[in-house]
Amino acid sequence: MATTTTGSSPTAVWSPGAQNALIFLSAALSNMYASAVSNPLDIIKVRQQLQMQAAGTTANSFWAIGAEMARREGPLSLMNGLTASMLREFSYSGIRMGTYDFFKDTFSRLSGGKLQNEGLALKLLSATVASTLGSAIANPTDLVKVRMQAYSPTGRPYTTTRAAFASVWREGGFRALYRGTDATTARGVVLTVSQICSYDQTKQTFKRHGWMEEGLPLHATVSMIAGFVCSVASNPVDVVKVRLMNDKERRYRGVVDCVRQILAKESPAAFFKGFPMCWARLGAHTVLTFVAFERLRLWFGIRPM
Repeated sequence: MATTTTGSSPTAVWSPGAQNALIFLSAALSNMYASAVSNPLDIIKVRQQLQMQAAGTTANSFWAIGAEMARREGPLSLMNGLTASMLREFSYSGIRMGTYDFFKDTFSRLSGGKLQNEGLALKLLSATVASTLGSAIANPTDLVKVRMQAYSPTGRPYTTTRAAFASVWREGGFRALYRGTDATTARGVVLTVSQICSYDQTKQTFKRHGWMEEGLPLHATVSMIAGFVCSVASNPVDVVKVRLMNDKERRYRGVVDCVRQILAKESPAAFFKGFPMCWARLGAHTVLTFVAFERLRLWFGIRPM
C-alpha cells in the first residue's frame, strides 16, 4: 500500500478489491454503531406500527408506549433485538451502502461515460441495485429483529437471537425466514435511494456552489437533510413490512392485501403511524451513520463519498 495526498487529506492507494472491502467494512460498522445508539427509538417505532387502533390516538404515542414497555417489560426491553439488529446492519447495510460506490464506478464504466458521477441517474441506478441485493439477502435478520422487538402478551418470547431464528424456522423452514421479502426489498430500495442519493446529490450541490467544504460540518448538515427525506419516503413501506413480518396468524396474503386491509380497517394516515419516531430514529441513524462512514473512510485513506 502506498500513500498519496489529495488536498490536505492523505489518500491510501489500495488495490480495488481491498478498497471495496474496506468501504463495505466502513458501511457495516457505521450502521451498526448508529443502530446500537438508536435501538430504543427503533423498537418503539415497531410497536407503534403494529398498533391496530386509529392513527393519532394517545395510546399509540411515543411516551405511552415507552412508559408501558418500561413498566411491564423493564427498561432493558428497549434494547430488545439488538443482536439481530447488529447482524442485520452488518449484512444489509454493509451491502446497500458498502457496494454503492462499486456500482457507481461499474455502471459509469459500462455506459462508456454516458452516466456521469454528477448525474442523478447513476446514483439512482446504483442505489437501487445495491439495496435490492442487501434487502433480499439480509431478510432473515430483519424478520427476526422485528419478531424480537414486537410486543408479546406472554412476556419476552425469545431469550436469544438463536432462539428467535429457530422459532421462525419451525414455522416453515427456509421459506419462513424470507417471509415479507417483497416488502423488505421495496422498503430497502425506497430508503436507500432516498437516503444515499439525497445525501450524495445534496453534498455535491453544496460543494459545487461553494456553500460548504468537505469535512464534518458538511457531513452533519447534509445527513440531516437526507434523514428527513428518507423518513418521509420510507415510513409507509416500513409499516407494511413490519405488519407482514409479524403476521404469525396469516392475516395478510401479501403486500397488496396488507395495503388493502390497512386502508379498509384503518385509514391512509395509518401508513404514517410511528412517523415522529421513524424520523427521530432514522434521522439520528442517518446522521450518525454518514458521519461515522465518512470518518472511517478518511482513517482508511479512501476518498470521501
